[in-house]
Amino acid sequence: MFRNRKLITLSHLLIWCIFLLFPIFVLPKPASFLENDNLQLFTYFSIGITTIIFYYFNYNLLIPRYLFKRKYAYFILSFIGFIILSIFSTRFLIALFFSEDHFIGSGRPKLLGNYVFRYVVIFIIAFGVRLFQKMKQIETEKLKSELISLKAQINPHFLFNTLNGIYGLALTNSNKTADSVLKLSTMMRYVLTETSAEKVQLESEIKYITDYVTFQKLRLTDKTKVKFIVEGTIQSQQIPPLLFINFIENAFKYGVSNEIESTIEIQILIEESMITLHVRSDKLKKNYNAESYGIGIKNTKRRLDLIFENKYSLEINDTGKTYQVILTLQLK
Repeated sequence: MFRNRKLITLSHLLIWCIFLLFPIFVLPKPASFLENDNLQLFTYFSIGITTIIFYYFNYNLLIPRYLFKRKYAYFILSFIGFIILSIFSTRFLIALFFSEDHFIGSGRPKLLGNYVFRYVVIFIIAFGVRLFQKMKQIETEKLKSELISLKAQINPHFLFNTLNGIYGLALTNSNKTADSVLKLSTMMRYVLTETSAEKVQLESEIKYITDYVTFQKLRLTDKTKVKFIVEGTIQSQQIPPLLFINFIENAFKYGVSNEIESTIEIQILIEESMITLHVRSDKLKKNYNAESYGIGIKNTKRRLDLIFENKYSLEINDTGKTYQVILTLQLK
């Protein structure tokens, strides 16, 4: 953040230096005129500096506090007042450093036309910049709201599917039911307390996925084989929460049977600036619900588009018999 502010400050200084010095060093006619007349040179810099001040006066005060809030009277009075103050200040400095003849009563140099023209132009520029930033801010807030909404949809979806698994264990009076409830409480604690942040520690997200896979294994029979591998070193990486779980959840939801042998493979490859999820499973049609399946995937894709834009790749191969996902995230 400090680095960004420094770059912005330097860019502003560069722009204003060009604004002040361009006519003097680049345009021959104005340069010759200003060099041969100290009064005109002094006036030029006075008008230039007050113009710069006027830009920030508009950008930081008049436009956001008065114009955008429809306080038009305050805006007009402040605008006119700044022009009058600028003219009197410049006249005073001219009289102070040159001659009393150049004070209010003098017609040389003509300040009103210069100030009005420059201030109108600089106001248009400041208004354009402010309006653009406001629109970007509205867009950002809209995206944040959408992300919050998408994330909120994951929690009940996850809980519903998980409770179905526990319900199945309870029907068979399985001795794994208690362990399943305990594991569910651990996962729900993570979902409710950690995932409100924009990003979470990768280590916490991996633990959550590990708990989820362990929970699913509790309800599986020998017919389903699960291979879960995490490769690489977890350092200080952070990722948005609950991006992977939908793909893993679908593998268990549509690739498990008590009668047919099936395999679920989950691999997470961790690199310093990249993380890759690879999920592959058999797909059993009798468990397939197209509407539920589509909503979950669509939700996750939308989150990926909003958060990563073009810094991710997602490949989904769904043949009807097998389900395969390769998701790669650029963390930096």
